[in-house]
Amino acid sequence: MVFIHKLGLILAASLLSLSFTADAAACKYNNGAACPEETPCCSPHGHCGNSLLACGNGCDATASFNGVCQPHIFSTAPVVAAGDKPRPVPTQPKGSFKIVGLTGVAAQHIALVTPKKMLIIDKVENNPAKLPSGRAAHTVEYDIETNEYRVLDVATNTFCSGGGFLPNGTLISGGGAEARTTHTFNATKGFQSLRMWQPCEDNSCEWVENPADPAWLMTGNRWYVSFTTLPSGDLFILGGSNESLAINRFATNNPTWELYPKTADFQAVHMPFMVDAMPNNLYPNVYTLPDGNLYIFANQKSCIYSLERREEIKRLPDLPGGPRSYPLTGSHVLLPLDPAKNYAHEILVCGGSEAMTTHSNALSSCGRINLHAADPQWEMDEMPTPRLMSDAVILADGKIMLLNGAQIGYAGFLRASNPIYTPVVYDPDAPLGQRFTEWTPSNIARMYHSVATLLPDGTVFVAGSNQNSEVRFENVPYPTEYRVETFTPPYLTTDLERPEIVSEIPEKLTYDQKLDIVIDVKATDKYEPDVTFMLGHRGFVTHSTHMSQRVTKLVSTKTSEDGTKITYTVAMPPNANLMPPGPHYIHMLNNGVPSKAIHFILN
Repeated sequence: MVFIHKLGLILAASLLSLSFTADAAACKYNNGAACPEETPCCSPHGHCGNSLLACGNGCDATASFNGVCQPHIFSTAPVVAAGDKPRPVPTQPKGSFKIVGLTGVAAQHIALVTPKKMLIIDKVENNPAKLPSGRAAHTVEYDIETNEYRVLDVATNTFCSGGGFLPNGTLISGGGAEARTTHTFNATKGFQSLRMWQPCEDNSCEWVENPADPAWLMTGNRWYVSFTTLPSGDLFILGGSNESLAINRFATNNPTWELYPKTADFQAVHMPFMVDAMPNNLYPNVYTLPDGNLYIFANQKSCIYSLERREEIKRLPDLPGGPRSYPLTGSHVLLPLDPAKNYAHEILVCGGSEAMTTHSNALSSCGRINLHAADPQWEMDEMPTPRLMSDAVILADGKIMLLNGAQIGYAGFLRASNPIYTPVVYDPDAPLGQRFTEWTPSNIARMYHSVATLLPDGTVFVAGSNQNSEVRFENVPYPTEYRVETFTPPYLTTDLERPEIVSEIPEKLTYDQKLDIVIDVKATDKYEPDVTFMLGHRGFVTHSTHMSQRVTKLVSTKTSEDGTKITYTVAMPPNANLMPPGPHYIHMLNNGVPSKAIHFILN
């Protein structure tokens, strides 16, 4: 009996020892616990992860699962079924940057307004582009085919504004900053202003605005305001500050939302969430959901909000790691929707900064949350490099490209350093720990006030960078930048000729509409056709916030084949909750190589 008792004590002590090993220390951002088996390593930045980055140098073994910095090992060998033909391999597996033009004004905001035209908007400052009066311009229309710009005039200061598209393709810009009227500038205040841009291809379109008319004003001042196109076609306008500042304060916070267009008697609706998210609640991220509700993220908080009930209906877990909104600016994106996954809405948030100091480190952690889960939780991952102020661009193949930004500091004038030249791509379908790949670096520092978006030809438009309160070319760490780059992703460098959408796509399509699309895959001798259709809306881009950007795969069925020409019946999204109305682009991909996109209006 004595022996049995002693054995029991030894076993109990062993179990306690194992338990203690697993929970001996808490990983900083894991709610006071050691890392779980699924993400076993406590990374140098205090996040639980499953990658070699999390488990390598600097990993805290005492806070890792079972006290060991050991990642799960996944096979990286491609799975090839017997008899399969090879897949195309890029000749430039990391892509390439190319300088193609000049913007004329610092590119603080951009919107692809037609397949050939990019609207570029800055704040009021002494840009090289000049109006006929000789005064400095702060907005231009940029031709993405000729890489030349046309100078535009706008009456109000568009500094730190937002924007969104109406169902007919018209862009509405809203918000801004104080008036600036001197011999160099002539702009009235833009805090409440609304501006309209009706796109054209013949260089005849101009800004339409009337600041003296209440119909052209929002209900209050909105600096760092977010816009989102709703399923109804209205624009949802959220948040901002009553004045220009570096970080929001309760005295300046505008925690309300409104709609455009609005009725004459409309009153702004108070949203308590925008108070709870203080002080890092500027440029909140907003996405429409399949049930018509909204997902809203600010700071490190997020919620589901009902417009119909005008109230928050669910608060979601905080994203670990600290604030991820301006000025500790992270990158936010709704991952591409997939009908095979019942259009599950998953949000990815990457990077940010540890604190609001010029010496703080950017964050390398990413959080991903599936809003269709019964109990949505953040799944944490690690980027190869910490990132602050990066743009998250959905590429033609559905992968996410993160580019621009810095590794030290926070957003604002002269607040960041150590530029990130190397972009990284995120594959949503890869296993946890294997989703990031670094690509070819640029030679241009893209710091505060940089932008990027996908072009119809499948390349990425990259512009901007101005960390200075005014235009500066000398005696500053990072001069004001006017050069435009395009980035060519690897999918455009294979030996597979680009496929083509041969048939005409109507200029307007409706939800759930089915149409026969003829494509040409060019050749079938080396690569078996593998065709996917992707539908995307580019949105309005500023301050690492891509308002209304979203992409979905389309349901398609092959109906006939004639040599390299194949006909597919393609169905538009079933409703506007999945893809709100407005201008859209459709890419067809063969073995991951995209066609040039076709533009149309969906409503």
